[in-house]
Amino acid sequence: MKAYLCKDAYLRRHETELILHDGAENMLKRFGIDLKTLDVEKLRSDYNALYSKKQTLQKTYKSTEKETADLNRKLDNLNQYLDHTSEQQTVDKKLDKNTQSL
Repeated sequence: MKAYLCKDAYLRRHETELILHDGAENMLKRFGIDLKTLDVEKLRSDYNALYSKKQTLQKTYKSTEKETADLNRKLDNLNQYLDHTSEQQTVDKKLDKNTQSL
């Protein structure tokens, strides 16, 4: 009877951990991962390699994003200049016609 009380107390104290463990085990089984052949060190190594690659790609993305913003700003300036030049040429042509008709 004493062993049963100790077991019951242990289960109550560690209920959360046991539930999480069972849930993790079920998820691994659902994804077809065999716990007997699971190589944690290989998983850790793969994770670190992927994390490093992610950081490199994020740096590249941020750099490209800044470059794109800079090029868009230059394009806006160029379009604004070309529109202004086009409008100025239209005004100049109108002035020339008016001058010629006088």
